[in-house]
Amino acid sequence: MNPARHDPADQDHAPHHSERFVPVSAATAGDLERFSAAHGTFRWCSCLRWRLSSTPFRDSTKEQRVADLAGRVRAGEPVGVLAYAGGDPVGWCSIAPRESYAAVLASRVIPSVPGERVWSVVCFYVASRSRRQGLRTRLLDAACGYAAEAGAAVIEAYPSPNGKSYRYMGTRELYRQAGFEEVPGPDGRRPVLRKNLARPDPTQRLQ
Repeated sequence: MNPARHDPADQDHAPHHSERFVPVSAATAGDLERFSAAHGTFRWCSCLRWRLSSTPFRDSTKEQRVADLAGRVRAGEPVGVLAYAGGDPVGWCSIAPRESYAAVLASRVIPSVPGERVWSVVCFYVASRSRRQGLRTRLLDAACGYAAEAGAAVIEAYPSPNGKSYRYMGTRELYRQAGFEEVPGPDGRRPVLRKNLARPDPTQRLQ
């Protein structure tokens, strides 16, 4: 795999032969719960920081957030993609229609860019044993393929301007290497990077 395709935060290693990427659904809800239970940092937020507006998120408890995410999965709402090594879920990418992220829509620091069928990437979490192996790059590619197959026309990302804080949202380098382009915006606001999808990439089909 071409080293230029990878975020500097990841070492470039060939993917394990048993690696796969699967959208979270009712059928894989148990795997999401396993992943959440094994990773306290992920479980604390349950990837609701951007799905809930500020006050509901602040007023919720950890277990309420866990139940909220599980309820969205049961209802068939797109929430993200899990990466597996063998039978174990080892990575997560939160990707879903932009309108499902209430805090993104209400944000004063993320510029609103017009568009239809826009999906947003807001979070990555990779198990410690699977870090520095290029997994985020491959997980992002798979998540983009999932969004394309689900009907997305555009994918947006909102990396931290300085690349140091909020690294769970990904870095400019990660997105640029995946074909995202930065949208010109006002100074002092969070950068918005976009990838336009003409059609699904057949090499990134999910299992």
